[in-house]
Amino acid sequence: MIDRNAFWLPLAILALLAALSFWLEQSIQEAGSPRKKNGHAPDSIIENFKASSTDEAGIPRYRLTASKLSHFPANDQTLLEQPQFTHLHAKQGEMIVSSRRASVSAKGEEVVFTDDVSLRRTASAGRGALSVKSQSLKVLPDQEQIISQHPVTITAPGLQVSAMGMQLSGKTRILKLKGRVKAQFQNAPRA
Repeated sequence: MIDRNAFWLPLAILALLAALSFWLEQSIQEAGSPRKKNGHAPDSIIENFKASSTDEAGIPRYRLTASKLSHFPANDQTLLEQPQFTHLHAKQGEMIVSSRRASVSAKGEEVVFTDDVSLRRTASAGRGALSVKSQSLKVLPDQEQIISQHPVTITAPGLQVSAMGMQLSGKTRILKLKGRVKAQFQNAPRA
């Protein structure tokens, strides 16, 4: 007569191996894909990020740098820390936008600078230096436009202007101010 335990023992071992195999596969799948559990985690981080764009002739158009770039796959958003956008123009000089943070759209067509935003236009032939401060500036690199729907303060030698918004062309450097514009002129000291 065959012992009953001898019959059930191999079946119990097979059931235990099947359960252990299932548990092990689930553990490996969860450990290998942490982004599935947390869609808010970045899938890539770049320290000391630098990118530039050139025109068809190879002449630099602009440069974008940041101390840190983080890309989030859940919403295809890219966040920058300590970003700086430099628009380069051979005749018009440089325009530099900087802030503490910025976000880049999914296709890179716009960069929104926030938190202590400043824009500096360097002096060039016939034009003095210019500084702009705002809560937020939107840069459209391919359209060569800088836009703000927030209050801006513009300072230049002997001039301070405030407005409720602005649009600046990178090509022509024409600045259009929007809403409740106030200007204060100061006489330059005479020699």
